[in-house]
Amino acid sequence: MTTASTPDVDLVRRLDSLGKYFRPLEVPDPEELPKVRELCGVSDPFRADEAADELFVAAMREINAWHALRNPLYGSVWKEAGAPDMDSIGRITDLPYIHVNLFKRHALSSVADDAVALRLTSSGTGGEKTEIGFDAWSIGAAQRMDAWTMKALGLIDVERPANYLVLGYEPDPRLTVGAAHGLSELCDFAPVASVVHALRNTGDGHEFDPLGCVDALLDFAARAEPVRIVGFPALLHAVLERMATMGVPPLRLPEGSLVLTGGGWKSHADRAIGRVEFREAIERRLGIAGERVRDCYGSVEHCLPYIECAEHHFHVPVWARCVVRDVRTLEPVGHGARGYLQFVSPFVTALPAHSILMADLGTLRPPGDCGIATPWFEVHGRAGVRRNRTCAVAAAELLEVR
Repeated sequence: MTTASTPDVDLVRRLDSLGKYFRPLEVPDPEELPKVRELCGVSDPFRADEAADELFVAAMREINAWHALRNPLYGSVWKEAGAPDMDSIGRITDLPYIHVNLFKRHALSSVADDAVALRLTSSGTGGEKTEIGFDAWSIGAAQRMDAWTMKALGLIDVERPANYLVLGYEPDPRLTVGAAHGLSELCDFAPVASVVHALRNTGDGHEFDPLGCVDALLDFAARAEPVRIVGFPALLHAVLERMATMGVPPLRLPEGSLVLTGGGWKSHADRAIGRVEFREAIERRLGIAGERVRDCYGSVEHCLPYIECAEHHFHVPVWARCVVRDVRTLEPVGHGARGYLQFVSPFVTALPAHSILMADLGTLRPPGDCGIATPWFEVHGRAGVRRNRTCAVAAAELLEVR
């Protein structure tokens, strides 16, 4: 039985754990990257002003020089593009980019092997697999940005322990999938009362356990702590469908409960439902209001966090800029036009992903009426007919094991 003093002890422990995300960080070379350090030290993710633009430009010039010098492939691409110098925010589209798929075929590191602090992969089984080594600065900066974004959106709760349903992989020391690493971090933003994983570790791999998830939700609904559901939306949709099939009556999870999904539907697009319909199903089945259901966007190659605001906008933070390129000409297009998403950010020193063209289609929008001053983007899905294998694909395929 839990004693009255345990929550206080847990709270101190959790505050110490969160401290790792907010600690000061040092770039690999302070003399070469002072503006990168300064920009990535801005704690307001949605700051939007001329000074922030100027700092972003200075940081991008530093990181571009860093990769052009240390990565032969990017150095060649940059010179072939005419060695463009980004001297204003309007010239970010001049910088050459690397397509995300290239990282699946080539090791494009800009740091020595002994500088790699963490290796992550984009999927756990077969297919095209990205394996990326991050230095301590790159992964630490991404984690800190994630924490600052969660804090700004009001999604951190250090006071109340939460019961977690993780719609992802149960821990395994052999597992290097980037999504598993990210989901583990999402469990740091409220103290853990208990945790259940949807993809159970069998010793030979992972199996989807929908009945275990339903049992967990029934248990959580009977307890006082808020519930945090984090992970792949396809798995949550499958759990909601299983509840309906079993005749489980609608639940009302405790106040303060939260859903954070990420990864899309990928190989199970035939099972996908619209975002609004998905949120309505969650509210109807679990009693969690739509504004407490947030989606996240990111990738192993570009692990800067994009998390929906309460109006379900993916805002571009101060540490990045978003460009949309025409699917035929690859020329930049303006607000409201659909095309390939390109992200520009100086935070990664480990590899030349500071200007990266994604395989996803999207639309960039100007700041809206949600009160956040930075532009935001929509994600329309993956381009092309050939499936790109990602963490969500690998996880969604486990839906077949029921």
